[in-house]
Amino acid sequence: MSIQVHRYSGFCLREFKLWGIFTFALCLFIVATPSCVSVPKTQLTPSDFPIFEPISFFSGRTEGRGTLKKLFSSSVPIIVRGDGSIDADGVFVLGQVILEGDKPPRKRTWRIQRVGDRTYAGSLSDADGPVNITITGNRMHITFKLKDGFLVDQYIFIAADGQSAQNVTIVSKLGIKVAILKEQIVRLGQ
Repeated sequence: MSIQVHRYSGFCLREFKLWGIFTFALCLFIVATPSCVSVPKTQLTPSDFPIFEPISFFSGRTEGRGTLKKLFSSSVPIIVRGDGSIDADGVFVLGQVILEGDKPPRKRTWRIQRVGDRTYAGSLSDADGPVNITITGNRMHITFKLKDGFLVDQYIFIAADGQSAQNVTIVSKLGIKVAILKEQIVRLGQ
């Protein structure tokens, strides 16, 4: 059996077919990779009570400890130290210092305002565009886009005692989950 090679304007048809096979394999790989970074199994259950009041919860000092799992990487520990207060304009400001594995600490700032009965809006120094927050019972759902184009879906469930919360954050690009953060947040007081 011989392989026939047809040339058209200097382009080899056989190379085109090989490129097609490579493209198909790459697409198959990309479609299969979401299972590599899966949402952790948690005991997070939406409930009507207690109602999550984010400004009350994040006022004063908080600390989150958890793990970040990125696509094709090992899990790394995360510590997030926060300090929140209402500024002179009535906007809630939450400053955070993030320690991610061996990386140097980085800072970010949230600015949040209530815009409806169960909705908040604001900004985040890491975000490209607005931050949207919706409260449903004990769950706070935060959505925003990072400056590098990744989409963030963050789900924080407050505990019944109001002093701790569980955070699951999903980062995706083009519909593919590329990172998952699972974190326990505790209030440390004023």
